[in-house]
Amino acid sequence: MDGKKRNLLFYFVIGITATILGVPLLYAMGVPTFDVVLTALFGEGSIWALVFSVMLIMLVILGANKVMKRST
Repeated sequence: MDGKKRNLLFYFVIGITATILGVPLLYAMGVPTFDVVLTALFGEGSIWALVFSVMLIMLVILGANKVMKRST
């Protein structure tokens, strides 16, 4: 495995580990979940909450693609 693939794998493992450790810590500290925040921002059953969520997901996917293309 070359250095670039090893770095990408390392970043992936660090991201998963941070998520596994970070989410319970944030929950214990009282940070509200994403659905609670969306309901507070847009109201119950709003289509804009779905649009906002899809835009965030696309932003993460496009950012990950940009990083992958830059490193390969």
